[in-house]
Amino acid sequence: MPEQGNSDGDGDYLTRRKVIGTGAAGVGVMLAGCSGNSGSGDGGDGGNGGDGGNGGDGSGGEVTDNPMEALHGWTGGDGAEAAAEIVAMYEERYPDYEHQIEPVGGDANVNLNATVARRLANRNPPDAFAGWPGLNMSQYGGTLDSLTSIYEEQGWEDVMVPKALEACRMNDEYRAVPLGSHRLNNLFYNISVLEEAGVNPDDITDWDSFTTARQTIADETDYIPVTTTTIAPWTVLQYWAQIMLGTEGQEAYEAWLAGDGDMEALVRALEKTQDFIQTHTNEDRATLSFPEANDKLINGEAGFFTMGNWAAGMYRNAENFEFEEDWGWLPFPGTEGMYVFHLDSFMFPQDGNAPVKAEAFAQLIGDPELQVRFNNLKGSIPLRTDIDDGQLDDFLTMNVEHLNNHDQFPRTLAHGLACTPEELDACKDAMANNFSDPYDAEATAEALMAVFE
Repeated sequence: MPEQGNSDGDGDYLTRRKVIGTGAAGVGVMLAGCSGNSGSGDGGDGGNGGDGGNGGDGSGGEVTDNPMEALHGWTGGDGAEAAAEIVAMYEERYPDYEHQIEPVGGDANVNLNATVARRLANRNPPDAFAGWPGLNMSQYGGTLDSLTSIYEEQGWEDVMVPKALEACRMNDEYRAVPLGSHRLNNLFYNISVLEEAGVNPDDITDWDSFTTARQTIADETDYIPVTTTTIAPWTVLQYWAQIMLGTEGQEAYEAWLAGDGDMEALVRALEKTQDFIQTHTNEDRATLSFPEANDKLINGEAGFFTMGNWAAGMYRNAENFEFEEDWGWLPFPGTEGMYVFHLDSFMFPQDGNAPVKAEAFAQLIGDPELQVRFNNLKGSIPLRTDIDDGQLDDFLTMNVEHLNNHDQFPRTLAHGLACTPEELDACKDAMANNFSDPYDAEATAEALMAVFE
């Protein structure tokens, strides 16, 4: 697992976990020996003929009649308009390249991941798909093409954030193109609600002051202190991870991920998570999606909302809801100085049907103009270091500054950077089975401890 504190210089942590090439989540096992270019099971450098297939240099490659098929999970909320920018730019840059850049909807990429796994198992891969890199890539074993030659040709190693480069490597090759970074430890607030309640956001620095602020909103107004969603286990897992980091610290969080967790620390964080979910929140939380819960903040019904900064993509797209006029931001209480790191990327399977068009798509995803246009709408930040901050809105510029200057970068748990897919499923199962009314902090902590022991 990553070292505690600064995650720079961790090296190829996918390789260190020794799960790659084994088909950790089943896909690699189903496809062992199925790819057309390498029997090593590590993804190799080959592909659809030529130098690297989808990841080659395209020299001498023929443009097939097949459309380039790229799948993603951005169907609404913050993502639909951002995804439309990808389509628009691909058509602008490559007007003669037919494509099928299409969404596969589903909570936290669940349906997208299932579709990709099924397609890979059936030896009918899309040319590209959006996904989280890091340890999440372990599930794709020997199915992803090498993109190293594209990185070299485009000079990306010189202009991409080092943490993004690290997360996109597997078995000493680049297997994903980073698109944007979301920060997880955000506490958003509606300025008018807090002003009416007499709550000063600058006073919210830890769990106790946050508890006081929630109580004050409940006592002084008719607003919901915190809008939440618990419709899926990942949401509760994400809440717990933020509270764990904010109240027990990154050292305790990283120790748990490394298999040396403190049972009592997990229980304390779980008890606070129960309080967070059950006290001064919306009663319809179990039936709301994240965008629907976020709408309560936008509509002035609630004071606070904690979520990845994709929530801010919705604020940007809302009418008359401006940063520092209508909404504000705090690091989640207790996480000052942390940037809880999340990463979106595109991956490129071997043996796609349109390798030259897919290579063009890979180059587009790493393009500075595309990264600005996409991330401004998505509420995330580009991964290129050569982009003028003036092209980004004020909230994203602040996030870029934090990414460049903070010294703590715990990787997100509920979104795949900190654990393998099997470990993530086990963590979500621990929440679903033990922490969904009745709340059993002890049993949940035991299940969470067992995931990494």
